[in-house]
Amino acid sequence: MHILTKMFVVLVSLLAIFMVPLVVVSTMNQEHWRQDALDMQTQVSAAQAQHRTGQQTFLAREAQLNEQLAKYSQMQQAQVAELEACRIARDEAETRLITAESRIVSLDGVQRTLSQGVKTAEELNRKLVTDLETLRERALTAERRRVELDERLAELDSQLQVAEAVQRALREENTQYKRDQRSLEAAIGEYTARYGSIAGDVLTADEGIAPDRNIEATVLDVARSSERTLVEIDAGSRDGVQDGWVMTVGNGGTFIGRLRIIQVDLNRATGVLTLENGSRGLAKSGHRAYALAGQH
Repeated sequence: MHILTKMFVVLVSLLAIFMVPLVVVSTMNQEHWRQDALDMQTQVSAAQAQHRTGQQTFLAREAQLNEQLAKYSQMQQAQVAELEACRIARDEAETRLITAESRIVSLDGVQRTLSQGVKTAEELNRKLVTDLETLRERALTAERRRVELDERLAELDSQLQVAEAVQRALREENTQYKRDQRSLEAAIGEYTARYGSIAGDVLTADEGIAPDRNIEATVLDVARSSERTLVEIDAGSRDGVQDGWVMTVGNGGTFIGRLRIIQVDLNRATGVLTLENGSRGLAKSGHRAYALAGQH
């Protein structure tokens, strides 16, 4: 045989020798690999089942976590709102704190003022006690004075009753004066009709000013001359007496004459006396002068 053929045969023999174990080993490995594949498939099925279980657990856990997340979100929103409310409350508290501090400062000032006021009140109280003692003494004095005034009032009341009686008598005298005045005016009218106007300072019915009020005064002084008789009374402008007034002078129920005012002071007045007749008596201090409203 050719050498190459021999070598080929040898090689084929060697390959055959080596291939048999390989085939055996391959066969054994295939069985082993088949068993491993079966085991692996079982493990994969178990892993898939476990995966599905885990996935369901994961989904359930995810849902639970989502629910918790929603709750946490709500809680977070509530906490944010509460935090905002707390912030607002803090701002308000800070504002109140500032206000309170201001009030404290103000109250400190008020307290100092009150302390000063208390001191002043104590001093005032002491002064009031002193004044009260003084007022008590003055009250006792006033009470004694009141008793004296009561006695004086009783005395004045008695005098008032006397004055009222005198006033009634004066009214009666005034009524008599009016009657005498009318008689005199009638006599003057008759005299004028017979003999003409009275000359000199004698007053006619048209002379002078009619008084605008009733006044009663006292004759203080009488001054006589060859030309006229002047009479001073104790009523003046303060009482309403005016220049030109015509008044009546009388003594009790007796007509003395007519007085025409020619000069007026504050509390004095002077006039010219006419129609004076000695048979009725002459005017003198102490006689009364009357002004009758609306009458000459």
